[in-house]
Amino acid sequence: MILGLGVDIVDINRIERLANRFPERFRSKLFTGREVEFCDRRKEAVASFAKIFAIKEATVKAISDIHGIGWKDVEVTHDSNGKPLVNLFGNALENSMKKVDGFSILASVSDEKNYAVALVVIESI
Repeated sequence: MILGLGVDIVDINRIERLANRFPERFRSKLFTGREVEFCDRRKEAVASFAKIFAIKEATVKAISDIHGIGWKDVEVTHDSNGKPLVNLFGNALENSMKKVDGFSILASVSDEKNYAVALVVIESI
């Protein structure tokens, strides 16, 4: 059963402007260390940051009870094939668990020129 659905679109140029204007704050406030390391290894680092940002936003929308959720309460990692995996911590995990005891999160992301888009589904297991 689907418990939550979220979608987000991000302007990659906006992310680039933020990253250039506030480089350290941009990284430390919005992303975990693992996310920063992943993006820094990518050829298109800014697009990678934008895609992770979009997944985080879509995840929060899917949770819907957003009270107290911080940017680092949602972490995006990747499997060996590059598929995004969403990990929840703190209030994001707590608010998701209010819905049901067991759940999984499915995420898909894509980008095209200036935009990154993400879709997140939270389902009971």
